[in-house]
Amino acid sequence: MSIDHPIQLLKEVETPGIEEFPEPSGKKAYGFKFNQSTGALDLVRLGDGDFIKLPDDNIINEDDYTKVVWSNKLLNFSWATSLPGHLQVEIV
Repeated sequence: MSIDHPIQLLKEVETPGIEEFPEPSGKKAYGFKFNQSTGALDLVRLGDGDFIKLPDDNIINEDDYTKVVWSNKLLNFSWATSLPGHLQVEIV
């Protein structure tokens, strides 16, 4: 058995989960908060000067954002009617 792309495979094993982190300047942040005790999902649009605490997989606090998304466009979120439980986003 031969490996067609051994260098690529090695890179994926050595650096799993690394994501590029673009500079968020001039963008709005949208923070997702999930309350484990109630199951509520809150989406917070953060403005200029708002403090954003990035999620940490090792430290879980109820006030932490599960995910944070930045955009220089307005994002409209809604629940899908054809696929219940799926969150849709529209870029305006």
